[in-house]
Amino acid sequence: MAEQFAMTTTDALAEVAARSVGDLVTYGRRGIDITYLPFVLLPDDGGPRRLTTHIARTNLQWQDEGAATWVVHGPDAYISPGVVPAQPQPQRMPTVPTWNYLVVHLRGRLIAHHDDEWKLRSLRDLTARHEPDWRLENGPIAAIRRMLPAIVGIEFTIDEIIGKAKMSQNRSSADLLSIAATLADAGHSPETSEVMRRLALPYIQAREERVARARELQVRRKRPANSAKMDDRAD
Repeated sequence: MAEQFAMTTTDALAEVAARSVGDLVTYGRRGIDITYLPFVLLPDDGGPRRLTTHIARTNLQWQDEGAATWVVHGPDAYISPGVVPAQPQPQRMPTVPTWNYLVVHLRGRLIAHHDDEWKLRSLRDLTARHEPDWRLENGPIAAIRRMLPAIVGIEFTIDEIIGKAKMSQNRSSADLLSIAATLADAGHSPETSEVMRRLALPYIQAREERVARARELQVRRKRPANSAKMDDRAD
């Protein structure tokens, strides 16, 4: 992955917590299994970060215990060449159609849980995350307990976090702001616009500052010696 698109672990986990849904990918006797599942990212307890959820017992993916990947998708948007500001001079890189996107790959291990109390704790966590004003007791709880045998608890221990945000970091800050504004005004990609400003813009601005400092240093080195003496006399 290009360094300019890499997300920090903190930013990647923040996106995972905000989305709370993704593709669980495993490999077992039946081959590759993929299930789209909501989840809870449990608080940091000093050990590996963990996701918990449940799956229908009839979905045999719970049997694929062991190495697994969870893919969490963030905002994305098609970027037309028409939304990139025209350049007044020839470009080093051509402007072509592309796609901006954010994705986090969590690599880890899947553990299946059959204990009713574990499943109830996970259900409470999931409910609190997505429906804070509702309680399992509203189910009512007796009916929910009768349904527990039909599900399997899923625990996912995270070993590696790979976050990628391709958000026009190869453009200038002026280009990015223009593209982000166009996306926001279009109405279908305001979230992509926000992520571009939040994650990509600081990277671009830091790069532009480094380039400006390097150019200034080159100018100073190219200045003739007598020019520097004249400047000293002027002072």
